[in-house]
Amino acid sequence: MTTIIRHDTITLRSEASAEDLERFMKEELIPYFNERYRGPTRASRADLQNQSFLRDTQDQRKYLWVTAWTGSKDSVQGSSYEHARIGGAIEETKTMLKKLGSFGERTTVAMFRELVYTVVSKN
Repeated sequence: MTTIIRHDTITLRSEASAEDLERFMKEELIPYFNERYRGPTRASRADLQNQSFLRDTQDQRKYLWVTAWTGSKDSVQGSSYEHARIGGAIEETKTMLKKLGSFGERTTVAMFRELVYTVVSKN
């Protein structure tokens, strides 16, 4: 199965707190996606494999949310991940992403198809 890597940039709103955004991502959004989009399930079109949340080293108000999925690009390109599961958009997901929007503006920057994945062994 193909792995798709999705990059979403989040630019913190001027009135938002970086600490609040980071707490929301760590305690709410990332755990929600881990639970809701793990798979495979009978309703799967795409299953979440892993996530990373990164802060820009130059611009402390910019973040990158990286998600890796098994499935097709079409299954994960929607703004609400509405094609990742059979049956369309999930209201809980829309609510979580709306809350994310209260902290910052999210833009899907790029999607990549993984060609090689390795884990570096330890000495």
